[in-house]
Amino acid sequence: MRRSLPLLLSVLATAGCGKAPPPQTTTAGDLSVGLALDPDPPRAGDNALLVTLQDVSGKPVEGAALAFEYAMPAMGAMPEMKGGGETQSLGQGRYRIGYPLQMNGDWTLNLGIDAPGHPRARVRLMVSPPRKGFTVEKGAAPGTRTADGGEAGGIEVSPYRQQLVGVRFATVEERELTRSIRGFGQVEVDERQLADVTLRYEAFVESLSVAETGRAVKAGEPLLTLYSPDLLAAEEEYLAASAGGGSESALRTAAGRRLRLWGLSDVDLARLRSEGRTAGRLTLRSPASGVVLEKNVVVGTRVMPGQVLYRIGNLGKVWIQAQFFESEAPFVAVGETAAISVPALPGETMEGRVTFLAPRVDEKTRTLRARIELPNPKRLLLPGMFADVRAERSLGKMLSVPTTALLMSGEHRYAFVDRPNSRLQPVEVEVGVTGGEFTQVRSGLSAGEQVVIGPTFLLGSEAQLRDAIPRWSAQ
Repeated sequence: MRRSLPLLLSVLATAGCGKAPPPQTTTAGDLSVGLALDPDPPRAGDNALLVTLQDVSGKPVEGAALAFEYAMPAMGAMPEMKGGGETQSLGQGRYRIGYPLQMNGDWTLNLGIDAPGHPRARVRLMVSPPRKGFTVEKGAAPGTRTADGGEAGGIEVSPYRQQLVGVRFATVEERELTRSIRGFGQVEVDERQLADVTLRYEAFVESLSVAETGRAVKAGEPLLTLYSPDLLAAEEEYLAASAGGGSESALRTAAGRRLRLWGLSDVDLARLRSEGRTAGRLTLRSPASGVVLEKNVVVGTRVMPGQVLYRIGNLGKVWIQAQFFESEAPFVAVGETAAISVPALPGETMEGRVTFLAPRVDEKTRTLRARIELPNPKRLLLPGMFADVRAERSLGKMLSVPTTALLMSGEHRYAFVDRPNSRLQPVEVEVGVTGGEFTQVRSGLSAGEQVVIGPTFLLGSEAQLRDAIPRWSAQ
């Protein structure tokens, strides 16, 4: 018995729908819309709107998305009441929308219809429980063209009132759009200008010629003097091979090659042969001109093979490791110029060039990393400084309007177009990229049309009140 109860309720509900009053037919766009109330008369409580959709040939329209809103305007201290409904498809172009009404009185029912292959349509009803029936408000649907080629609907604003509220217009036309890109980054040393001072044998530091970080050095300048037992043994082996002749010349060549690989020059080897004695000491010199960025030794330090003793970098050219937000990634390209400014140098702006873009977006910060190279002849940019990055990217010439002309309504964008007889018609616009103060227009507007650029908020509020802009969106 319990299992048959849901089935019985379903049959009764279906039977109830079948006993609904015959629909009243109206047109919306290119659709024939049948409407009926259940119950009729409506009541304070649960109600339903029965909708039947047919095309011009009388064929049922399936798969339509219906958006519904009921509303009662504010009265005195009572605030506005409104809400939505639940849509159920019954098949054969029939739909049922359930909705509650909180009290008796005059209610407005707004029905939006988005059917595949048909333009969007809207129907507006007035119901007044407990009175029977409803009234369909007549009027041109959004997007309907009048005989003079303009669009019906909109709001009428006299020239005097336009001047009073400060209505201003702009022309829809092709413009050269540019996209301003902003990023942030940090100054780093050009990795190609770095040089490390290392050893290939074990040694001990005896004295330092360059004893502090940050000092500028030139290529070939002495850095430190060290002593190495391994170097001493290699030099004695070289002297012993040099003292002999004949078959021992091969040993001399091998010993000399070993010393050269350890960093001794031909001058050092000639001095060793002329003096005829070894000391196991060697003075290391700077391999490049620049600034000492790292110094990892003091007098007495035991140095192992491969250990970095000094790191020298040339600051004549630096990198800015910049980051751009994910939304800016499509507009950043290798080769474009960028203006660099740092908080530490107010008023100073330097120009660099993007030389590298990371192949992926950082998953944590959702930013794209870019490398910008720029000259630093005055050595004003120091590693570790924060930097602001600005770049301008040309988007080409395209049909556009000022961004202030666009008004958002849900997921849609509208622009008020100047029509004859002092009418301002809201037209839905499909937009593209935004560059500076202008936004690309893909469809909805034509070149030469005049659109309102202010005050669109006031006009939008009035248009909403008059239902010139639909307040529904397909669910």
